[in-house]
Parts: sequence; C-alpha cells; structure tokens
Amino acid sequence: MLALKNVDVFYGKIHAARRVSLHVKAGEIVALIGGNGAGKTTLLTAVSGLLRPAGGEIALAGESILGLAPERVVRLGLSHVPEGRLVFSPLSVEDNLRLGAYTRRDREGREAAARTLARIYEMFPVLAERRAQAAGTLSGGEQQMLALGRALMAGPRLLLLDEPGMGLAPLVVRDIFRLIVRLRDELGLTVLLVEQNARSALRIADRGYVLETGRIILQGPADELLANKDVQRAYLGRDLDAR
Repeated sequence: MLALKNVDVFYGKIHAARRVSLHVKAGEIVALIGGNGAGKTTLLTAVSGLLRPAGGEIALAGESILGLAPERVVRLGLSHVPEGRLVFSPLSVEDNLRLGAYTRRDREGREAAARTLARIYEMFPVLAERRAQAAGTLSGGEQQMLALGRALMAGPRLLLLDEPGMGLAPLVVRDIFRLIVRLRDELGLTVLLVEQNARSALRIADRGYVLETGRIILQGPADELLANKDVQRAYLGRDLDAR
C-alpha cells in the first residue's frame, strides 16, 4: 500500500529524515516509534505532500506520489490526521466533518460523503450527539475522534496518524487505540501510526519501525519489538500503560 525508499527530508539545514525505507502492506497497522526529534512527524508530512523530500521514492499502491500536492495525495486515497488534532475550533462538529470531504465535489462524491458521514456517526455516537456543538468545546478525546472522522470523510485507503494519544488520559488513549483497530477491522483501512506511547502502539500494530535521529535503526513484528530489551529500555519504560 505504501512504500518509501531512501527518503531524505530537510528542515532548512537540518537533515530530519535520512535515507528512510519502510513499507506498509494493505490491511496492516504499522507503528513508527521514537523519541522527540527523531523525525517521525517529518516523515508523515513528507508522505502526505506537505514537505517535499530532497531525495528518494514514495509510492502509494504502486503509484509515485513524490512531489504531488497534498490535495492530489488525498484524492489518491491517503488521509493524514496531524499531531495536535487541529480541528477548526469555531466551527461545528458537522462542519468539521464535512470539510474533510472537500475533494469529493461531484455528485457521486457528495453521495459517497453522505454515506460516510452516516457511518461516522454510527461509529462515534458522541459526535452525532454533538454535531451542532463548536469543535473547540469538545474534550481532547472527542476532538481526536473528530479528527479521525474528518480524515475518513475523504474516503481513504491509508491513514497516517500522528500522535493520536497525545495529551490524553490513559483510559482515553485506550479507547482511541481500540477505535484505530476498528477502523482497520471494520473498514479495511491501512494505518501508519506515529506514537510516542510505544507500548500502546505496538500492542495494536502488526509490525513496527524504530526511528532515531532520522534513521530507521530497528524493524520487525510488533511482538518482537515489545520483547526487545533495547526497545524496552529506550522507549517502553516511560510509557503510561493504557490497558
């Protein structure tokens, strides 16, 4: 579904991602873990077209998306849920959701978006209850649900999720990660998950990559990474256990 090969990304003179290669198969949840400043967010913004890589290859379902505008990337089936959720605070919940369907402008697209909206309200009943409420008045967990729903409105095949557990209480993190599994199991979505809460991320993932100072230093099945002593020492000891 997604393949990166030798991707380099710079922020000014900072070499934030260094010859990164990874892949995500259709139907997988793949976790990308690492500390602050490791380059995780940089990599996602490069994949979604918000940053242009200095080199390498990025392909979605076998088609190159390197250098494409973000809107074109969304049309090809990739939705990006950014770090910090970034909902439109003054707008209602429903208006935020409808904005997620901005690429579905023709009649067929509008009909598909209406079906998606109904499905989102089924999956996230709290959003249905608060559809007329200003998004900025929602709790952090509810805003994360809204950000996920907004991304689904584009009809993606692949979701990029950047720190969905950030700033949330452990029980809320647990619920959000259960929702991510539902999106894969019920909607057939593929997920690339960036998360500092490495334990929670690896528990729901099929495979994982460890990113350090812009480089992939370790990869493998999620259960093997969970059992890896170096990963435990570097990334798991500080995590909140969101069981």
